[in-house]
Amino acid sequence: MDVLKELQPEAYKVLIDQNTMVMKDGALSTKIKELMAVSLSVAVRCEPCLKVHIQRAIKAGATNPEIAEALAVATLMCGGPAYVWSKKTIDEEIKI
Repeated sequence: MDVLKELQPEAYKVLIDQNTMVMKDGALSTKIKELMAVSLSVAVRCEPCLKVHIQRAIKAGATNPEIAEALAVATLMCGGPAYVWSKKTIDEEIKI
């Protein structure tokens, strides 16, 4: 059972309507938005989201190299900030 859909149909409709509005072509193409969603899915570690957005990115015309590049950006932004965020504390604690 989809609890939100069944018990909160108005809230579910708002979510679906927002998805439709946000992901359509605008200043950014749907393809670019889906590639962004691929990266964000990695960042928030949502495997079902990642699967859906990869499929939607392909449907919007994304190539395998573009998807791979989106994943590389996600890896950079998930790994790099962890380093930057922790560096000061690590340096203070191990006295480099």
